[in-house]
Amino acid sequence: MAFGENLDLLLPSYLVDPEKSRLRNSLLQFVTKDKGEINYSDFYRDFDYSYFLQSDLVREIRFADWDDNSATYDKVYTHAIIISNTCDISFENKRGLNTKQCLLAPILDFDDYKANLISKGYTEEKVKEFSKNVREQLSSNIFYLPSNHKDKKEYIVLLDNIFWFPTAELNSYLDEINQTKITSLSHFGFYLFILKLSYHLSRLPEQCDREIVTT
Repeated sequence: MAFGENLDLLLPSYLVDPEKSRLRNSLLQFVTKDKGEINYSDFYRDFDYSYFLQSDLVREIRFADWDDNSATYDKVYTHAIIISNTCDISFENKRGLNTKQCLLAPILDFDDYKANLISKGYTEEKVKEFSKNVREQLSSNIFYLPSNHKDKKEYIVLLDNIFWFPTAELNSYLDEINQTKITSLSHFGFYLFILKLSYHLSRLPEQCDREIVTT
């Protein structure tokens, strides 16, 4: 995989060199043995738009949560990150025959998640190692969100728990968007999210022979 080497071809020209360098170094986490800490400074924007953007963090979205014990879904509320493209969920983009719904993934309080692991019997050493891997973006199904300037919490995104939510319902929250939106990612945070999401969903090569074998 040549993410790090060819990154400049993937990113828009308005990203400044320091942002490109940070992204390149972060992406090397996936392709090199020399792992290290990612620089998460300026990961969030300190201003907001009056509409929802791809990768926005939003509060209390209705979610169908699977219960292993009863083998049924429970209706719960979860904070979530917007997976869908910004244009697809825009209230200005009216569609008739092909309404596009909003895809989201749940985000969880990282401290609560680790405490739950401890309660399930995992050792503190094991949880500490897991936490380090998450913060370095080494878990392919988890996207780490560093502490933000609003609620001061660390979160994790569960990329393998993606769900859909009616776009019309999401846009009905626009009048209260300041309360609904937790925060938005900066250019650096956004592109790291997109590339991490791509890595989770479509790693190449997938090491699976898709050719038909004839005898």
